[in-house]
Amino acid sequence: MKHPGYLLFELFSRFLAVLPPRAMYLFSDLLFFLGYYIVGYRKKVVYQNLRNAFPDYSKTKIRHTALGFYRHLADVMIEDIAMLHMKPARLNKMVRMEDLDMLEEMYRDNKNITGLIGHYGNWELLTTLPLHTPYIILSVYKPLKNKFFNRKVYQMRQRFQDVPVPMKTVYQKVIEYQNQDKPYIIGFVSDQSPPRKNINYWTTFLNQETPFFTGAEKIAKKFRHAVFFTAVKKVQRGTYRIIFRKLVDDASQTRENEITDKYVQALESLIREDPRYWLWSHRRWKHARRS
Repeated sequence: MKHPGYLLFELFSRFLAVLPPRAMYLFSDLLFFLGYYIVGYRKKVVYQNLRNAFPDYSKTKIRHTALGFYRHLADVMIEDIAMLHMKPARLNKMVRMEDLDMLEEMYRDNKNITGLIGHYGNWELLTTLPLHTPYIILSVYKPLKNKFFNRKVYQMRQRFQDVPVPMKTVYQKVIEYQNQDKPYIIGFVSDQSPPRKNINYWTTFLNQETPFFTGAEKIAKKFRHAVFFTAVKKVQRGTYRIIFRKLVDDASQTRENEITDKYVQALESLIREDPRYWLWSHRRWKHARRS
């Protein structure tokens, strides 16, 4: 028997999906108030991250950015819950895809792509990409410990024919699709903090020494992928645009860590444009570099 809380979540998701936007975002306003003023969700982490990333910001600007982040985070949470049952026509109104001509050209050339993504805007909206391109979309994710919510994440990512790929099976899945005729895009959310034992590359990111995963770069190099930086930029509440920026044509022709460096530079530039929309509640700098 399902836990009553899970049944309520499912009903709430279906309810949100049919509400008009104004009504849906009232729940986001409530969630923001509870998360920031009542619960204080990871406030210390958010404020410390912002102070370290932007040492030139005044206290007022730090607070303004933090408030903007919490409002946006509440929007993303409500949008993602609704997305589980939202109709494609409504999702298409939320998202504008740019640079699709470039993807179409690469598809005609039978070119496989590694897409490097950050926790910016509402990155889960990238699950709608199969509605706009014939590419097979392989969506790399880290399974959640909670089986119910892991199933929901899986459901959201495969709803429009994405292929969810657990991190531990990435290499095997790439080999499987490499041997097929249809081109694919494999997407990595690459700004997560690696476990200490997996750290092999450090660089400066937002004024701090920061470790990054390099697995996506290694896969792109081995299989001669083109590499794109992909971002979901918030235009206004309930409206986003997805951009694709080519970093390299053939990863196998790049220097070691060149792709990771290009990704870090592109992500930092995006965050500096409007820092409210990055995921500041992550404990991104929990590891210090050992001398």
